[in-house]
Amino acid sequence: MKKLILAALLFSGLGLKAQHDISTDVLGFAFSRYGIGYDYLMNNSNSIGVNINFATDNMFADGKSLYGDVEKYSEMNIVPEYKFYATPNKGNDGVYIGVYGKYRSSNAKDNAYAVQDPNDANNIIIGKTDVSTSAFGLGALAGYKWQSKGALFLEATFGIGKFIVNNVKYSDSFAEDLSDEQFNESDYTPYIGNEIPVDLRLALKIGIRIGGNK
Repeated sequence: MKKLILAALLFSGLGLKAQHDISTDVLGFAFSRYGIGYDYLMNNSNSIGVNINFATDNMFADGKSLYGDVEKYSEMNIVPEYKFYATPNKGNDGVYIGVYGKYRSSNAKDNAYAVQDPNDANNIIIGKTDVSTSAFGLGALAGYKWQSKGALFLEATFGIGKFIVNNVKYSDSFAEDLSDEQFNESDYTPYIGNEIPVDLRLALKIGIRIGGNK
């Protein structure tokens, strides 16, 4: 038991010597997006991390189409990333470039549509469907991290990438067969473009540094 306690104390001591940056994207609040970011210092010039955020609005859709509203929207993003710091001064600060991956899922419930019955011109078909999506993408990023004399830091990030896997599912199979003019699934996918789905990242973070050089 004593050995386990000593090992735990040693491990925690080593952990405190490492640098851990924990942040939140304040710019995301304007787009109903909330989450947390984490960076781990590998050395002064390299870090790995992950961002997890949730959204209640698709910022790339107008939220309303000819067939009705985009209802009860929710979205989750998991974004692992690697950063290389060109001129670190206080351990992972200054200008950086990097790469990232992104897993994104979204769900929009009870989306109404009204279309003409193909078998009866005098009949209008009215229905609702849930639209769920999932996608995986890769991209590049660049940014700047400003470290204060204390534990606080500010960070600005810009990234651009491409989704290479995209899946869209409907709870109502009839809606899946409708044309884009009748029910456009792109209003439910939180990325830009349809033939080449593009991911754009823009973040302004505020955070706290635990351990490492402050």
